[in-house]
This record gives sequence, C-alpha cells and structure tokens, in this order.
Amino acid sequence: MGIRALRMTTLLVALATFAPVAGVAEGGPRAGSSPVQRQPPKATIKGGHDQKSAWLTAEYRELQLRKRSEKASPAITIELRAGTDLVTISVAPKNVVVWRGGRRVAVDSPTALQSLQQLLGSSPAIFGVRAMLSDLEPVSALDAPDMALLSTAAFVASLVGDVGAPLRLADRFMEKHRGIFRQVRGSSYCWGSYSSEVSSAWNDLQACMDDAEYRGFFRSAYERLACNAVWILRSESAWFQYLKCLSPLSAIPQ
Repeated sequence: MGIRALRMTTLLVALATFAPVAGVAEGGPRAGSSPVQRQPPKATIKGGHDQKSAWLTAEYRELQLRKRSEKASPAITIELRAGTDLVTISVAPKNVVVWRGGRRVAVDSPTALQSLQQLLGSSPAIFGVRAMLSDLEPVSALDAPDMALLSTAAFVASLVGDVGAPLRLADRFMEKHRGIFRQVRGSSYCWGSYSSEVSSAWNDLQACMDDAEYRGFFRSAYERLACNAVWILRSESAWFQYLKCLSPLSAIPQ
C-alpha cells in the first residue's frame, strides 16, 4: 500500500471513530438520553480557631491555600502552593510583605509595585488563585466559609493588578445578602453579626477606593492596595468572631 493510500485509510478510520461524538455535540443529546448535569465547582475548605488565632485551609484543583490570622496583632499570613511554587504573603495594618523563591518584596511604596509584579507575574500559585476566584465567585452562595476563602483570593488578585477584585466581591456579597439574615446551622445571630461587620467593611472600602481614584496611576494603585489590606483584615476579624460565636472552640460548620 502506498503512503497516500495509507494516510487516507488512517483518516477514514479516525472519522469513523469520532463521528458519533461529533454527532452528539452538534445535534445535542440523543433521544431518550439524559443530559449531563454538571456540578458547580467547589473548594474543599477546613478551618477553626483557638483563643488567639483563626485558620483556614482550602484545596481547589492543583492549588493549596493556607491562612492564619492573629487576633491581637492583627495580622494575616497566607501561603499559596501549586506544585513546587510557594508564595507567602503577610498582611498587617501598616505593611504587606510577599516572599517567593527566596525573594522578598515589601509593598511599602508605589515604586514597589513593579518589583511585586516581577516577583509574582510567572507564579503558578497566583494563577491558581485567580482561576479559583473566577470559577467560584459567580456560583458561590457567599456564606461565611466561602467569603473567608474568596476574600483572600480577591486580595491576592489585587496584588497582581486587579485592585478592584475585593470591591467586586464585596459588592456581590451585599447584593446577595443585604437585609437578609440567613440562618446558619441554627445560629441566625452569629450570621447577622458577621454580615453586619462585612457590610460595614464594604462601606469603608468603597469610600477608601473612591478617595484613591484621582491620584497618579501607581499612587492610586498603591493606595487602593492599602484599602484592600484594611478590608481583608476587617473581613478576617469578622470571620474570627463568627467562629467564636458559633462555639468557644469551633471548626467550620459542616
């Protein structure tokens, strides 16, 4: 058999193999078959608290996220891992510091933003966080555990240029829960206190972002990052109080 004939035979076999799949894709499900029900994506979230700190761990696809917040400081430490890539972020009222691959960037001035982009621009862990936020935020019920995770993801996204991510998430939370005190595992008081503090943090974030709008490009971005840092610290405090309200020593309700 010649080369041309062999190639034609191979092509015909391939078409015969994939034709039924193509037919279903073009014409929809066959008669009598049930449509495939796709489940919305979910992250595995665990966490809890003691008298001094609260913590959260989450896994989503290849991403692993760990977060611990200290009540007295206040301060948050975030660890992001995807494969061998590890990013550590420390958030305090007056500074944000990022480590990756033996390098450290303190986000303490507008000029530090360029160094931060160089440090994080090629990070698989950062890419994983942004993908998780994009996947989960539109379908999440935005209850307290989800908000504890997604607020972290939104803050991380703001470090790499999407400075409006926290405000968009907070806006969606307000749209979904404004004036609604949903019962969470029999404790509407705990949820009401949580949602009230998150709503207050949203108001302050919006005002802070508005104040930073009319600066130069890098100055505005830097000041908005500072707004986001205050917002995530307040959101984390609300999360700590929510867990404490549920139980003196509690884990995330399952």
